[in-house]
Amino acid sequence: MADIRRTWRQIVSAALLPLAAGALLISACASAQPIQVTNILNPSIAGKAGNFDVVEIDQANHRLYVADRAGGVDVFDITGAPAKYLQTISLPAPPNGLAIAPDLGRLFVGISNGSVLFVDINPASATVYTVVKDVPTGGKSADLLDYAAKPHLVFASNGIEGTLATIDAVTGELKAPIKVGFALEQPRFNPADGMLYVTSPDADGLFQIDPKDGKIKQKVPLGGCLPAGMAINPKSQVLIACRAAVIMWDLGSAKSAGFDRVTGGDVVSYDAKTDRFFVAAPQKTGPSAVGIFGGSPIAYIASVPTAGAGKSTAYDETNDILYTPDDRLGYAGLAGFHPPVEAQFIYPSVASVGIFAAVVVVILLLFVFVGRGADPILRVEPEPRPRRSRSAAPAGGEVKT
Repeated sequence: MADIRRTWRQIVSAALLPLAAGALLISACASAQPIQVTNILNPSIAGKAGNFDVVEIDQANHRLYVADRAGGVDVFDITGAPAKYLQTISLPAPPNGLAIAPDLGRLFVGISNGSVLFVDINPASATVYTVVKDVPTGGKSADLLDYAAKPHLVFASNGIEGTLATIDAVTGELKAPIKVGFALEQPRFNPADGMLYVTSPDADGLFQIDPKDGKIKQKVPLGGCLPAGMAINPKSQVLIACRAAVIMWDLGSAKSAGFDRVTGGDVVSYDAKTDRFFVAAPQKTGPSAVGIFGGSPIAYIASVPTAGAGKSTAYDETNDILYTPDDRLGYAGLAGFHPPVEAQFIYPSVASVGIFAAVVVVILLLFVFVGRGADPILRVEPEPRPRRSRSAAPAGGEVKT
């Protein structure tokens, strides 16, 4: 019997050792998929630290634009890779938000004096890269923007003033301001329902507004999110950057989901070609990162650390590169990297696969040793307890065994 038990243990050990080794190998591979991040210098601010806000891409004309608070919009050529600095468009005040109208050949820029500038970005135009219209919004500062193609409207948040400016993207006509009453962050137009949505950290909510009359339809409470940027996909799913997490809100079903893998997110962008959301998460004390989300329902995919504290991200569809500003002294410009390929999408979770395998090993070991007690061949029978003789029982007493 001892030989049988010894042989059984040897067989089990021989089977479990490769599994345990495989689990360790999988765990080790979890950190073996580094993403190469390339720095692209902006020679116009060489030797200085950068101060950047939003980055946007004109996909058709292969141009990338960066809101450079040194006083202009930096233009990069992304026909090839990596990006190449071309020039800086001079502005009357530091820029904040950007929005592109590909159908109009215009770039809209919200600047810190309260105006929204119309910049010609049509490469065939005689006035390319010049400001062709200055539209004062009536606010002290124009912050984040969004462009709605079908109604040809530009929406500009006036930030702490709690108002939204609505501008005709063709004529530059300023509509009546939309008064929300709380400090605002990112406005986004949803073509699916024709509604305008805007986040407010002060109200800790997401407002739905009818742009036709400027009336607030509803406020969605976000339960301590303190939202910053957000973006909407064609399925009316909103991804919102919160102070300590990222949340998804489905505008149709009112269902939500939270993701704690990305914290401190700022501007959120969406690319329809890849069906991906990108969350720029600049950090003051730890490494900054770009979070990647996608799918339906929306799911977390990966985070890519970036050295520069970029507040926004834009995806170059032609060259498959994500760009985010890099504000570091001596490196001011852009940081660019290829998003993880499908095999790498799971690399942040591979460690958990290794843990899972280790748990499987433990369970198997428990199964083996518990099974030894259940198997009649391997079970060691206990020695029989001595029985007391009936003759030893006290008179009239119960015999106990």
